[in-house]
Amino acid sequence: MPEPDHASERSPARVVAYQHPELDGVLFCREHGENWAGLIPLTTVDLTGVGFCSWGTDDDATVCGRALPAKKPRQ
Repeated sequence: MPEPDHASERSPARVVAYQHPELDGVLFCREHGENWAGLIPLTTVDLTGVGFCSWGTDDDATVCGRALPAKKPRQ
């Protein structure tokens, strides 16, 4: 029996958000996280609830704030 292809589970079509690797709770929508090196791609399997895209300008004049599924709490 062939092994499951976990790489296909993380294909761009299945990614719903990106997590910052060092800042807990910082998520980005696909639009703002897709080409940012080092972000962790997340699928609906990794997420539960609702969070918001953290992308914004330094002066908070423009903030994405797009609703996203939220990361599951650490156990």
